Amino acid sequence: MLIIELLIEAIVILIFAFGTYLVINGRMKVGDLIKYVGYFDVLIWPMIALGQVVSMRSRAKTSLKRIDAFLAQEEDVHDGPNAVSKDDIKGEIEFRNLTFHFPGSSVDSLKNINLKINDGERIGIVGKIGSGKTTLVNILLRIYNVEKGSVFIDGTDIMDLKLSSLRNSIAYVPQDNFLFSDSVLNNIRFSDTSVEEGLVVEAAKFADVDDNIKDFKEGYRTISGERGVTLSGGQKQRISIARAYLKNSPIMILDDSVSAVDVKTEETILKNINKFRAGKTTILIASRVSTVMHMDRIIVLRDGCVEAFGTHEELLKSSKTYSRMVYLQTLEKEIEGGNK
Repeated sequence: MLIIELLIEAIVILIFAFGTYLVINGRMKVGDLIKYVGYFDVLIWPMIALGQVVSMRSRAKTSLKRIDAFLAQEEDVHDGPNAVSKDDIKGEIEFRNLTFHFPGSSVDSLKNINLKINDGERIGIVGKIGSGKTTLVNILLRIYNVEKGSVFIDGTDIMDLKLSSLRNSIAYVPQDNFLFSDSVLNNIRFSDTSVEEGLVVEAAKFADVDDNIKDFKEGYRTISGERGVTLSGGQKQRISIARAYLKNSPIMILDDSVSAVDVKTEETILKNINKFRAGKTTILIASRVSTVMHMDRIIVLRDGCVEAFGTHEELLKSSKTYSRMVYLQTLEKEIEGGNK
């Protein structure tokens, strides 16, 4: 387009220059020069349009090749030939000698994981950044393929479960909360748009975000904006938690999903988990020990390995990583209290 515009401007300059020369020498009238320039101006738009068509065609052809190449790729994660569907999943989870590395990498992100989570248990997961916490739950969701015989739900290998059955049984709140450019109401009831508004309000109360939503100008019909741009980090987290709770799945995973809320709000959400998720499996990844210390059991990961698995009291004795986290975070609270 730039070349065409420069070419047109150059031609206009030449027309005026040569036309002025002819007028000065009496070989052309001023009116004829103006008519000629007018005719040329009429032809400029078709020339520009033609250039745009050529440019768009070239870009469209390149884009089509990329789309075709993308669509032609085979899915790495898909249902096996004998995959089964289970509608009565209770939430028992077991990892048997699980070792995992990301595709294209030779470094194991998880090493020899052996864990059994009973259905209805409340489980916390802690560890340093990069210890494998999110990777562990992503495997449970089958974001990646794993070797058969390494991960089970209710005794069934997840590689033998249909993806729809597996993922329908899990409500997941990721670290990066994604909200659509839609009303808060529709964002919460994303899993089932036919849910009544009363149940949406109950879910918002579970996530302790109902009061915030009611303060919005349009209430539950407030448009959140793309990726929830109009909301604070804590509000986005709590709306995502409400969405997961409303799904009412036998397994709920919260991946560091209360990191942006204050301590009081965190305590309310944890109390609601204890009350309203009783009998259902809940896995909570956290960076604060206070978030998981009252869970039934806590998994401590270190460099992709399970360092310890037990209650808060047991881990204080058996896990150096956990006891150090408790010490450092207690010290941090004391420092913050002294500065007030």
